[in-house]
Amino acid sequence: MPDFFALVGEHIEFFPLFAFFGLVLAGFSLPVSEDLIIITAAILSHEEPSIMIPSIIAIYAGVIFTDFFMYWIGGRVRSGASKSFFFIKAVPEKALSKMNHYLEKYGIFTFIVGRFIPFGFRNTMFFSAGFIKLRFRDFIVYDLIAAAISVNTLFFIVYQFGDTARKPLKIAGIILFVVAVTSVVSLVVRFIVLWRRKKKQ
Repeated sequence: MPDFFALVGEHIEFFPLFAFFGLVLAGFSLPVSEDLIIITAAILSHEEPSIMIPSIIAIYAGVIFTDFFMYWIGGRVRSGASKSFFFIKAVPEKALSKMNHYLEKYGIFTFIVGRFIPFGFRNTMFFSAGFIKLRFRDFIVYDLIAAAISVNTLFFIVYQFGDTARKPLKIAGIILFVVAVTSVVSLVVRFIVLWRRKKKQ
């Protein structure tokens, strides 16, 4: 079985670009792990310090871009400007209602805690923020503070452990790669099918 980290290490100079696009895919509610990308960046940065700064910049760019994108989609769906079946289905109504409650009651603390919770919680949170029309100024402040706390915490904890953190993540890295490729193919096929149906109608 190939070593995911060794494979990436052979083209390590391109990893920041990989990290950015991986995080963008995560923003489309695809099963791509934001946490695993950050962990991989920390491990590789420990081995090759020259990519640490570019990787951190790429991670922040990818994270902030996807957060703002989901916020924007939530606002468009609420205003009726968009009726995207893909995003409406990706964020169940029950989860949306719960998230609205958390955002209205706890504000920025929902963002800080929510950024540490994987499995679609983050995307639901950002979509909900746009859907309930959380002021854009507040969204920017909440998101930047929460992202700084979560990204730095995860990245530098793993960075300190270095190679020790690498072994248990080999299999997870391989799974991430396979899932990412499968997800991209599935997304392309789905859009083609929906486009053809719409064209026929």
